[in-house]
Amino acid sequence: MCDNIEINKEFFDVIMRLKRQSHGNIKLKDLYAGEFMALTAIYKLRMKECNDSIGVKTSDISNCLFMKKPTTSKMLNNLEDKGYINRLSDKKDRRRTYIDLTKKGTDLLEKHHKEMVDYTNLVISKLGEEDTKTLVNLLNKLCDIMEDLNKN
Repeated sequence: MCDNIEINKEFFDVIMRLKRQSHGNIKLKDLYAGEFMALTAIYKLRMKECNDSIGVKTSDISNCLFMKKPTTSKMLNNLEDKGYINRLSDKKDRRRTYIDLTKKGTDLLEKHHKEMVDYTNLVISKLGEEDTKTLVNLLNKLCDIMEDLNKN
């Protein structure tokens, strides 16, 4: 165990700087970061579903985002009001409601994805390919350690 208080502080500070920088790169006019994460979750869950599905269940979105259902419902209401999602009823069981992205929601995610790829390419070009590979290896090692610690 590391008893060096300074390295503990530096480690925490750099993790927080990375978090601020990564979140600061999301520049959205009318969305909160959590709402953007919800759109991303809907998109990813939708890709897992079979093509004949009309959308994803609210409970799946809640589980994906580690949020309680009432919080998720409120967020989905906001996204629907802003025109990013649609709620669709199951024709066989009207009690079931599914969520799907509108064209506006899909367009936003595609635009953001392109911006992130461009930004990442710029970061990699400035850092250099060899240092990037080293950093990726170290970050993967860090994630593995943290996942193992969180299991216990």
